Amino acid sequence: MGTVDSIEKKIKDIEDEIKKTQYNKATEHHIGKLKAKIAVLREKEEIAGKGGKHEGFDVKKSGNACVSLLGFPSVGKSTLLNALTNTASKVAAYAFTTLSVVPGMLEYDGAKIQILDLPGIISGAAQRKGRGREVLAVVRNSDLILIVVDPLNLKHYDVLKKELHSVGIRINKSPPRVSITKNVGSGIVLVPMVKLTRMNEQIIKEILNTFNIFNAYVVLNEDVDE
Repeated sequence: MGTVDSIEKKIKDIEDEIKKTQYNKATEHHIGKLKAKIAVLREKEEIAGKGGKHEGFDVKKSGNACVSLLGFPSVGKSTLLNALTNTASKVAAYAFTTLSVVPGMLEYDGAKIQILDLPGIISGAAQRKGRGREVLAVVRNSDLILIVVDPLNLKHYDVLKKELHSVGIRINKSPPRVSITKNVGSGIVLVPMVKLTRMNEQIIKEILNTFNIFNAYVVLNEDVDE
């Protein structure tokens, strides 16, 4: 399967190729296949990353929902957790006070909401600066991401969005309204419920093939692009 480092290099090489390729009708097929390859590599990267032990980051989900507090160091994540849950997460006037995941439980209107105070991340977290990879892996398994920023550094919000995007996490977006039902021996049957303007049927079939899907009934309820 390859190490995380080798998979990351493959992803970067493909992303660089996409950046260098001008998008038009002649190249959309090629770009679509490249994006599919990245998606497959992301899955392999996540599996490879789970192979090692990450002390302080193995927190079992509990309650009705799980919320991750994500932000740069020293922006008030621990203070917020303590205020909401009466948890004793260490607070200090210096960066990187929280070095592991600190869970707390908020009970509201009969619901139990687990809140995770995560170590602060910095630009380059997706490339494993600091303990960014471990933090983003926890975020991926959350039901909600609460981004905490310093009001004097609002540009950090865009940096955090970029780090999430780099590992395949899209915030404030619903999953594509696509239904895939695997079958046997009929090939891929596409049923577009809307006009497809961003990808043609051939590209969609080849993307599915990349994920080893060769026989399926696929209903597209929106104009998908990736």
